[in-house]
Amino acid sequence: MGGILSGQLAIAPIPLTLPQPNRYLLSQSQPMLGRDAIPYPPLLRHESSPAGTYHLVLTLEQDATGARRTTASLFETMGDRCQQVWARRLPHSYGPRLGLVTDRGIVVLLDEWINVASSYALVVMGPDGEVKAQHSFDDIVAVTDQSRAEVVEQAAQGFWLAGNPVINRGGSQVSIPTAGGRLTLDLTTGNLGF
Repeated sequence: MGGILSGQLAIAPIPLTLPQPNRYLLSQSQPMLGRDAIPYPPLLRHESSPAGTYHLVLTLEQDATGARRTTASLFETMGDRCQQVWARRLPHSYGPRLGLVTDRGIVVLLDEWINVASSYALVVMGPDGEVKAQHSFDDIVAVTDQSRAEVVEQAAQGFWLAGNPVINRGGSQVSIPTAGGRLTLDLTTGNLGF
């Protein structure tokens, strides 16, 4: 289903021009259209791991009922080839706001595209596509030892995020700005710290 075409990830059907992988493509929040309107996420979003070994592709699709859901697909590059590792429909409404992938193929999904207190505020998926850890917005609030209102008030994008998350050099932890500090997510255990 995919391959490397001129040094870029290609997924069938192959568009005539493919954007360069962009670290911030999945992490940029979209502008508000109106007070109560949020635009749909892009139909296709792409995030590569720091070394470019893995590629996370989020595709917004309409299901048989007309609901819009996002499918996450993980691709691994091997030499001049790119192979799909897994694909999974996500439970998020319209999809996550942000997505990261490590050089070990671990995927981290953050927040919801729409601004809600979500059960899927943080989701860690292993290289096999299985959910290894999941934390709700209330789990995050509990770790920060602040009120729900305080956490939301300090958010700069989405419901609780105050900035872009960063994967540490070893790929074992993600640091996430929120609530006036940094939330840490251990990718081995799934534990949160603040």
